[in-house]
Amino acid sequence: MTKKFWITAVMFGLPWTITMIIYNSVIKGGPTFRIIVSTVIGGVVAGLLFAWIMQYAAKRLFKKIIVETADNENIIKEGGANHFKGKEGVGGKLVLTDKRLIFKSHKFNIQNHQDNFDLGQVEKLQATMTFKFLENGLTLELTNNDKHKFIVDEPTDWIEKIMNQKRLCN
Repeated sequence: MTKKFWITAVMFGLPWTITMIIYNSVIKGGPTFRIIVSTVIGGVVAGLLFAWIMQYAAKRLFKKIIVETADNENIIKEGGANHFKGKEGVGGKLVLTDKRLIFKSHKFNIQNHQDNFDLGQVEKLQATMTFKFLENGLTLELTNNDKHKFIVDEPTDWIEKIMNQKRLCN
């Protein structure tokens, strides 16, 4: 189980547990040992189950996103990503080829799209934090000063691979 799995489990299970302890304490007239223990156990189970379901659904959805490349284009890296378009974090797949970076959204978004960035357009890349403690942000700045923000697993690995590929293209 990955770090992402455990973060998802805790981020769901902990608020659920706290909320349910408060709710059950109000309904039963105060917290009891039994309420706290049973709710903590329920929170652990709920967190793990939620993380497993999200991981399973993401893998199935990821496989359904087909990114077409040219015959002479080789895929270097691919992974699930969110691309921020305004306030929406559009879910989909980010693909690095030997010529470009491609983002293609899945069908369950409001702003479905595919963006292609030639590696020569990439001016600056930066790993960023979300929620002040998750290092999963990737900011892509282009030569025309457009900025694109993504949420990815291992942003520093993405940056390294993009920059290596960019050097090979020049």
